[in-house]
Amino acid sequence: MISKASFTFLRKLEKNNNREWFNTNKETYKKHQEELKVFAEEVKKELSRKDIIEKAKVYRIYRDVRFSKDKTPYKTHFSMSFVRGGQALRGGYFLRLQSNNS
Repeated sequence: MISKASFTFLRKLEKNNNREWFNTNKETYKKHQEELKVFAEEVKKELSRKDIIEKAKVYRIYRDVRFSKDKTPYKTHFSMSFVRGGQALRGGYFLRLQSNNS
């Protein structure tokens, strides 16, 4: 399960989307990231009941701002993908978790 504290962290990050704040709260982020990895494995296990899932990937929180007008350095959501196994099975699944209380 994803804790309410993870969504609280995302709301705080949205209000303080800068490197100084993030570096101060990096240990908290790492704790939530580990929680997210466990959640991704649980989702993978459940998806595997109906489909062949090769792997789960949790995306990084750092944004690529090179070509973006929005230069905020961090994403304000968590996201993950699930790759279907084998060459015959194309596509996959994508999950995005975001706080709705900005």
